[in-house]
Amino acid sequence: MDRLTAHAQLLTLSGDDPWVRWALPDPLHGEVWVHEGVALVQRLGDRPGFWVAPLRPGAMADEAARVRAALCRLRDDGHLVRLGARAVSVPREHAAVAHDVLDLADGGDWDWMWTTVVPRVDPRERHVIHLDDRADAAELEAFTHTHNPRVWTEIGTGRVHHWVGLRGPDGDLLAVGGAEREPTGVPHLAGIVTSTRYRGTGLATVVSAALTRWALAGHGACTLGMFSDNAAARTVYARLGYRTARAWHSRMLA
Repeated sequence: MDRLTAHAQLLTLSGDDPWVRWALPDPLHGEVWVHEGVALVQRLGDRPGFWVAPLRPGAMADEAARVRAALCRLRDDGHLVRLGARAVSVPREHAAVAHDVLDLADGGDWDWMWTTVVPRVDPRERHVIHLDDRADAAELEAFTHTHNPRVWTEIGTGRVHHWVGLRGPDGDLLAVGGAEREPTGVPHLAGIVTSTRYRGTGLATVVSAALTRWALAGHGACTLGMFSDNAAARTVYARLGYRTARAWHSRMLA
C-alpha cells in the first residue's frame, strides 16, 4: 500500500471526485492509504474507522476484486487494530465483499450527495424563518423526534450552526432543516423534517432550497447525507440539483 499525505494528490488520483473535494479536509486528517486504486481513508471522531473508496470507476468485477484486496490489506496489516477502528464504510455495491472479508455488525446504507447548482426559487421561501440551535433546542428536539424517529441530527450542541423552519398560522412548526459543516467547512444539510400532517406538500423542498441557496452563496457547494431507502427525500434532492457521489454501506466492526 502507498501512504498519501497530500489532499491534492488524492484529488488528482480520484479524477476530481466531489466527495474527495468537498468532504475530505486539506490537509488530510488521519492516515490515507491507496492500494490498487482504492483509497483507505482514516475516519476520526465518534465512529473511528475507515472510508473504503475506489478512486476511479471501473468494471464491477475488477473493482470488487480491488476492494477485496484493499480490505484484506487493511485487516491483515493490522491497521484496524492499530488505529482503534470501530467501523468501515464501503461502496454499497461491494457490501458482500466487505462482509466476506471483515466481521461486520449493524449499521446503515446512505448516500452522500452534493450540488453546486442554485435551485429555482419557490415563492414560499419568503416564509422561512431562522431558528437557534440552543434557544430553540427543546422545540426542535420534540419536533424532529415526533416526525422522524430516525433523525441523527444533534440538537443543542452547536454542531448544527444554521437552522431554518416554517411555522403554521398557530405558530407550530411545519418543517425544519439545518446545516452542519463538513471537515472542509462546506455546509452539510441535516435534520430536514416535515410534520407528518404536511408530507407531500413540498415543505421539505422549500426548507432544503433555502438552505442550499444560503450554502452556495457562502461556499459555492452544499452536501448532504440521506438514508438510501428514503425515496421521497431522493426525489426532493434530485429536483434541487443534488447528485449522489458515494453510496455507502456503513457498518460497525463486530
